[in-house]
Amino acid sequence: MAGRDFLLIADAVAPLGEGVAPLGAAGLSRALAALGNRTTVLTLASADVAGRVPGLARRLRTVTAVVGDRTHELTLFEGRASLSDAQLLVLAAAPGSRAETAALLAAALANDKLIAPEVTIGWGEPAAAALSATSAAVRLFVLPTGRLGPALAPPEAEVLGPLLLGDESASRSLVALGCLGANAIVAPSPSAARATEDDPGLASRASDEPVIAVRFGCDDPPNDPHSDPALPANFSATALSGKAECRRAIARRCSLALEPRTLLLTTGPLHRDGGAEAILAGIERLAPFDVATIIVPRGDAEVVERARLLALKQPGRIALFPGVDAADERLARGAADAILLGDDHDRIGRAAGLALLYGTLPIAPEVGANRDYLVDYDAGSRTGHAILYGAASPFEIESAVRRALTLRADGDVWGPLVKTLMTSAPRWSAAAAAVAEIAGQYLDGTTAPTAG
Repeated sequence: MAGRDFLLIADAVAPLGEGVAPLGAAGLSRALAALGNRTTVLTLASADVAGRVPGLARRLRTVTAVVGDRTHELTLFEGRASLSDAQLLVLAAAPGSRAETAALLAAALANDKLIAPEVTIGWGEPAAAALSATSAAVRLFVLPTGRLGPALAPPEAEVLGPLLLGDESASRSLVALGCLGANAIVAPSPSAARATEDDPGLASRASDEPVIAVRFGCDDPPNDPHSDPALPANFSATALSGKAECRRAIARRCSLALEPRTLLLTTGPLHRDGGAEAILAGIERLAPFDVATIIVPRGDAEVVERARLLALKQPGRIALFPGVDAADERLARGAADAILLGDDHDRIGRAAGLALLYGTLPIAPEVGANRDYLVDYDAGSRTGHAILYGAASPFEIESAVRRALTLRADGDVWGPLVKTLMTSAPRWSAAAAAVAEIAGQYLDGTTAPTAG
């Protein structure tokens, strides 16, 4: 579906905000515009932040938002979204709570009618109240992280006031409020969709309101090995020599002893609730094998310190990357053969998706979004694009890494596998096409989409 008018409402969008949700808002809006749709993004940011973004211009007009007994005159910034044809509207505000954010977005739309879209996408809980304030024929409520936020406290419900539509469940949950104003709910994985459907706090959701799983993309700039400035050499699925140069560069920088068939392993951020303890214990068991590990020291301080001690015990085989920013993480991902992931609560699958994008084999727990989207590699048929393991124990992790080492040692297998990884990475173009198709079914009056 192309040529439709889309409005995406989010409390933050990259580059005005950081994190998975702002990146996703930017990625989806960019892809919807690339499909030929007229796409507008409405968000909030402080005047200082908005003023520092190239291409955003302060308008003379203001937007009136009435929240409770207060009237806000919000300065409007307008321009183009980063690297996109989507229009970006930014209301200058710095609300102190998610309830105030939700109320401002809804009130601004209700009182000013900034745009009259055919399709409104509420991106996350802060956009819940705004869905009911738009005149769009189709309204989709998206859960960017696949998770439901905490219940509304009484003072938050008081801020939202009449926006709660008199619904008891909406007074306790922004997600419940979003469901009231939506034709359908979009979750980032089947696991997230099932968890949303089963949540007792959404009992007031209409029985014919589906929860649909759409796999989100991960190729938001600068996440693209073909152009990523963090890489010493760029590469693609059809020209992989740059990945080998990245491997050599990081080996020199971190003094790693790499043979041609050594498996170069990296990890995600080291958080206790992301399986970091089991990951480090598993890495420690790899000493007898031809495996080298590069760790970007991001995560819980005490876990990172344990990783540092592990690197001191095994110099040349385990190294902490000297940098800790996002570019360093992308370099490690681009250079590595495999990435060890341990989060068994992942409902998005973004970490594995980024690994695939950079031709890096995900080694991940077989649960949540990883189980939904990743296919365990089968040596007999040479199919699959991940190594999946069961319980997050050091033994299971060691066994999974040894499987990856066997694949890396076989040149006839490894080269084609890396290409498969890169071509199977989730992209925002596919996510936008899926969202547009869902909206199109409602607009065209065809059968409503089925639950994911």
